Parts: sequence; structure tokens; C-alpha cells
Amino acid sequence: MKILVTGGTGFIGSHLVEELIRKDHEVVCLARDEMYACEFPDSKVTTIIADLNNGNDWEKILERVDIVYHLAGVTRARTRQDYYTGNVDSTRNFIQACARHGRHISRFVYVSSLTAIGPSPTDHPLDETASPRPVSDYGRSKNLAEQAVLAHRDRLPVSIVRPSAVYGPRDQDMYMYFQLIARGLHPIIGLRKKQLNLVHVKDLVAGIILAGEHPRAENEVFFLGSPGHYSNEQIGKAIANAISIRPLRIKVPHAFIYFFGGVAELLGKFGHHPVFFNIQKAREAVQQAWDCSIAKAQKRLNFMPVISLEQGMQSTYEWYLAHKWL
Repeated sequence: MKILVTGGTGFIGSHLVEELIRKDHEVVCLARDEMYACEFPDSKVTTIIADLNNGNDWEKILERVDIVYHLAGVTRARTRQDYYTGNVDSTRNFIQACARHGRHISRFVYVSSLTAIGPSPTDHPLDETASPRPVSDYGRSKNLAEQAVLAHRDRLPVSIVRPSAVYGPRDQDMYMYFQLIARGLHPIIGLRKKQLNLVHVKDLVAGIILAGEHPRAENEVFFLGSPGHYSNEQIGKAIANAISIRPLRIKVPHAFIYFFGGVAELLGKFGHHPVFFNIQKAREAVQQAWDCSIAKAQKRLNFMPVISLEQGMQSTYEWYLAHKWL
């Protein structure tokens, strides 16, 4: 099959492209500009420079495409509007082009996020019937992008997946956590235990592909994550065990997280690139629980994560070492 992937040069997208190649598919990646157009070491991958918010030769780009995986988007931005331009407008423009020119498309898969729905109660995980209550512009923009996709399901078979927090080789967010623990510090946000659903990128990719190929995924929404949640202590311990270190645990009050986010955001206003952390990321970080149920994906798609937290952190650490990140 011929597969089109947006965001294929990113963390999750690159793993998806590799798995599609392994399955012997022909893959086309759309990249925003030359800066993001890394070369895949395989003749089955073609990279096309295309801005989803500008005019493109969609007739040519979508020629013979069977499945579309839309992962491109904005996770960090200098302004609030950038989230909506990079996630909502781009998704609406792209799916309109696919509906108009994608004559052979059998499935359009949009990779959204748990943040599109918001944090969960501490006593039970969210399922697909939960009402959206995002706490950041990133989450709100992903939710609006979902609505744009669902608005086209009468013209194009669609599927939406909402990953929980994702980690694995090439991940830059978890890398910073690894760095701190490798230096002997294990920060724990807040005074009460937090809950986080965390999925390894390879397990997530398996679920994304199921959403693109399984007949029962058509016009459906699925959470993709791990079977249960983890505490910050469990996650830090798994990283420490992989590194073979005993870090010092430090409780970090919510007030400090907001202060750090505010300072970082202020400094970012003087730069030309989005900052890693800001007030909105701080608001997400202090939530008590980010958990979701994968029961629907298990039942309908036979989705089942197989990589344990310990195995995943070990393989991630080994990748960081091999590529001299640590």
C-alpha cells in the first residue's frame, strides 16, 4: 500500500515510518520545510516539502495514497494563536484536501492526544465517552482538530487516536527527566502522588496502525496507552534502575512549577523559538491524574501493549547512550 504520513520526521512519526517500511509499504512523508526533512535510509520513503496551511499540488501528492496518518502539529508555541494555526487550521485544510483529492484513501487517521480531553479523576480513568475539559491551548487546539476531522467522516473514512504520555528512543521530553536522574536528582511534582498513563512509542505505533487498517476502527475514536497508570515514583524508579543509580528524591511544590513556567515563558518572548516549558505546560504538569482506559481499543482492535515500564526505560536509556545523548 502507499501510505502518506505527516509529521513523519518527528518522534512518534519516525517510529511509525520505520514500522510501515518493515511492513513493506511505500511511504510518503510531508515535511514543513527543508529543516525538518531528514532523509530516511530507505528507498521506499519519499519526503515532500509541503506546508499544510499553504497551497499545494494535492492532486499529485495524494495520487494512489491508500492510508493517511496525520501526526504533524504544534506541541510548543510562542503564542496562543500558533497552537490553533498549527493544529486546527492545518488539520482542517489537510482533511479537506484529502476529501477532495484522495480518491483511493481508505482511512484518514488523526493522532490527537489525551490532553484534548483533559486530566482524569483520581478514582477512574477517562474513556471515550468523557466530556472534553482541556486545561491548555494545546489541548483545546487538539480537541478542535478532532472536531474538524469528525466533520468530514461522511466524505472520508476517519479514525482518531488519543495517545497518553509517550516515551521511548528519540523522545526529548523524557530525555530531560533522564538527565536529572542521571545527575542524582529525582524531582517529584507536588506533595501528593500523581497518576500518569505512559505508553512506549512502539506499542503506540502498533495501535496507530491498527486504527488505519482495522475495519472496526472506521469513524471511531480510541484512547491508546498502557493498561494502567504509574506514579511519578514508579517512573523515576524505573529510570534509576536502568541507569543503576540511587537519586535523591526532591518534592517540588506546585508554586515553584508555575514560577519556573512563568520565567521560562517570559524569557521565551525575547527569543525566536518556542520554549520547552511555560505556564500552560506547568498547568498540565500539576494535574493530579492523566489516565485513560484502553478497553475500547483492546476490545475492538485487539490492541495490547507488550512493553513493560522497566523494559521500555531500559531500551530508552540504551538508545540515549548509544547516540551520546547521555
